Amino acid sequence: MKRRFSWAVGCAALGLWAYTIAHYLHGAFGYQGYGDFYLMLGQVRTWLQTGAFPTDTAFLYPPFFYVLTAPLAWLQDEAAASVMVWLNQGLLIATLWLLYRTLSPRPKRAWLVWVLGPLMLNHRLLLTTLSMAKIEMLQLFLLVATCAAYQRRRDRLAGALLAVAGAVKPLPLLLILYFLAKREWRVVAAWTVTLSGILAGCAVLIGWQEVWIYFVHAALPARGDQTMLSWTESQSLLAFTMRLFHTGEPVFMMPASEMAGLPTAVASGLRVLVAAIIGALVWPAGERHPQRVAAEWSLALIGMLLISPFSRDYYAVFLLPAYAWLAHRALCQPSWWRWPPAWLGLLSYLFVGQGFPLGIVNRLPPIVPWANNLHIYMYYSVPTWGYLLLLAAWAHVCVHEREGVMAAPGPACETGGAV
Repeated sequence: MKRRFSWAVGCAALGLWAYTIAHYLHGAFGYQGYGDFYLMLGQVRTWLQTGAFPTDTAFLYPPFFYVLTAPLAWLQDEAAASVMVWLNQGLLIATLWLLYRTLSPRPKRAWLVWVLGPLMLNHRLLLTTLSMAKIEMLQLFLLVATCAAYQRRRDRLAGALLAVAGAVKPLPLLLILYFLAKREWRVVAAWTVTLSGILAGCAVLIGWQEVWIYFVHAALPARGDQTMLSWTESQSLLAFTMRLFHTGEPVFMMPASEMAGLPTAVASGLRVLVAAIIGALVWPAGERHPQRVAAEWSLALIGMLLISPFSRDYYAVFLLPAYAWLAHRALCQPSWWRWPPAWLGLLSYLFVGQGFPLGIVNRLPPIVPWANNLHIYMYYSVPTWGYLLLLAAWAHVCVHEREGVMAAPGPACETGGAV
């Protein structure tokens, strides 16, 4: 009986990996939707050829992106996209290696890879990021590297890595709030110095005025720019709340008249509440145990997406470490199926990650006649509900660890967790 069960488990694992490989190859290489990449590459070429920073699209990407991608602008579009795709593949391998190190530093149970690999490689937003040659793959690597450096008490390196991640695109700048709450002043100092140096370098190469324009219109949007924040692909708490109050048909842009009054007040209250919950969970300094750092960094990543005024759906790729760390915790439980965070995390993954081939949602019959299924999925904020479920899972972990009632790790895991 045991032999038959082992054979069944082995066949199921091989089948899962066969599906994972096929799904990954289709999702990461089959779509090739490089529209935004080509658009921004054209803007970079304009800057290199004329010296004029394109302020009409300054809200899309920061000045440091132009400096960083300038070498690609000398290539033809197709060649540049190929280089970016393979760079992202390399970054993914480096990210998974770093992530594995944070999960199991001296691994004695290689089967963890067999379980966690499909979890990572089937994630819809990872495949979206890869198939569209997005710069977010670089940011994901930098955010995992920041956590790994902080676990190793390399505070200055952690601060510098986080600053670079925020300079590429501004969303990770919010994560400095975590280190401020922890009063990790060396991290904050390194972040400040590195970010200041990057901005100064961009100002020399592009111009102070252009750097200022970007942060006024994008990183710190004025009230008149708020209409774009309710775009259906935004899964921030702000957009989530605005859609709750919207009574018309699903739209890409809501009227500015709906972006004020009670909806804005409710959205602000929810964002403050989420920030307060995360702050209360990470506030005590305590011992910098690697597992504790992973839990807190997971909360910080979730909070970044929820608190930001604008979070594109594919920004959820930044939650991959949070899912991996939670899955690892579940595997360490004597009976993972009795552990509430495991089910909260699984439901969140299904809401956000959608572990089935890209585009299948749109191939199903339309739910409503006036929009495709993917837009309906975004409009009803299904990913945002997934973020909230993941927040609840990690809040459960942190509260119970603080109370000392977490189940002891099972034989599959090492208790140290140091990198």
